[in-house]
Amino acid sequence: MKEQKLNAYGMAPLTAKHYFVYGMGNFASQLSWTMVSTYLSIFYTDVFGLGTGAVALLMLIAKVWDGINDPMMGTLMERTHTKHGRFRPYIFVGAIFLVIFTILTFTVPGFGGPGKLVYAYITYIGLGMSYTVTNVPYLALPVVMTRDPKEINKLNAAQMMGMTIGQIILNLFVLKLVLWFGKGDEAAGYQSTAILLALLALPMFWAVAIMSKERITVKKEEQGKIIDGLKLVFKNKNLLCAMMYSFFNMFGILGRISVAVYFYMHCVQNFAFITIFMMMQMIVGTLIMPFTPKIIEKFGKKNTAILSMVIQGSALIILFFGPYENIVFDFVVLVYYGLGYIAGPCGSGMMVDAIDDFDDKYGYRNDGMAFSFQGTAIKIATAIANSLFLVVMGAFGYQGGVDITPHVQQGINIAANLLPGIVFFLAIIPLAMYKLDKPGYMEGVRERLTARDKAKREAEAAAQEEKAAVAE
Repeated sequence: MKEQKLNAYGMAPLTAKHYFVYGMGNFASQLSWTMVSTYLSIFYTDVFGLGTGAVALLMLIAKVWDGINDPMMGTLMERTHTKHGRFRPYIFVGAIFLVIFTILTFTVPGFGGPGKLVYAYITYIGLGMSYTVTNVPYLALPVVMTRDPKEINKLNAAQMMGMTIGQIILNLFVLKLVLWFGKGDEAAGYQSTAILLALLALPMFWAVAIMSKERITVKKEEQGKIIDGLKLVFKNKNLLCAMMYSFFNMFGILGRISVAVYFYMHCVQNFAFITIFMMMQMIVGTLIMPFTPKIIEKFGKKNTAILSMVIQGSALIILFFGPYENIVFDFVVLVYYGLGYIAGPCGSGMMVDAIDDFDDKYGYRNDGMAFSFQGTAIKIATAIANSLFLVVMGAFGYQGGVDITPHVQQGINIAANLLPGIVFFLAIIPLAMYKLDKPGYMEGVRERLTARDKAKREAEAAAQEEKAAVAE
């Protein structure tokens, strides 16, 4: 039998199959979450029948609750010990509930009044909790699949490619599917589309849960008290910087996505190009994503992320002040905006570095809790962005079915371009404070961790041999 070649960290190298399957998980996420982040606001205001203020409050409350339950989920999964690992069982089970609540969220109930609003709260909050159960462990998987930083970068690049490809497909086909299924009935169209996409996502999540093996393990006796783990999260300054960068980055990206369709419909007013513009930056991001690991390797995660924020922030501010009625202008600016997706894996990669550095210094790994707090930061960012941008539009007079005046267009333009553009520049502040980007530093950290793991395995093997000898 041929001996399997090990990498510098004492593990069998990951293969193309691992990267493909792991990336497929974020593709599956988009079949639910891009449907929600891109179309739920307009579904609620124009199909479900809620006002912009009610939708803004709903999304704020739901996302704040998501922010609270994410650390609860991280703590739970971090202290789960099964033969299948700590994270994978939650992906397998959570995907089932994600399917159910995706369908319910895009269903208009057969009653009105307060009951209809209560239904929206229950289904949307249930959807968010299902996404938490599935996605928090999914994002944490790279840190337990390998210690090799190049493999971690490739895994994170793969999941970002899965995300952008999923976003492209959703933006390309969702409205067409709504029209095709609905045949004039938008409510039926949205529901049938949600059913189709949710059912397609389920086997993809299950494939990730089955095939993404957890190879870095933590024993129960090596974990401290929960309160100590919480304190250590906030003691890890580099981890906090990475999470704050993710907060601002997702605030800009997801906040803009939630209102971009309003901008293209009511400001650009060229319906033939709505689908193309909604997915243009994602197409560019998908094309450049395979080059991301090499770019990060050359310039570092921190510098790549800073460059990305400058590109995305300046692109949206140019779009805000420029002649957005001009299709060629929009096309060029959105291609430029898409180049900012080059930093896709940087946030997760910097978090992995911060977790490994903390483990090296203090002998404590809080990977599940750390990624759950990242989820909290992203969901709170999304909640504030969605609510703020909708409130801005409402303040300028936007309502479903109301005539779009130049004053309303100005409010939509501010919400879709100026505000997220400013937020991207704010993300540079925590990046400037991140300190793990010195050449060779993380290589030394991982060499020490690998040596420690090897010594631990050898000690365990020696103890087993001694125990067997005594038994004989």
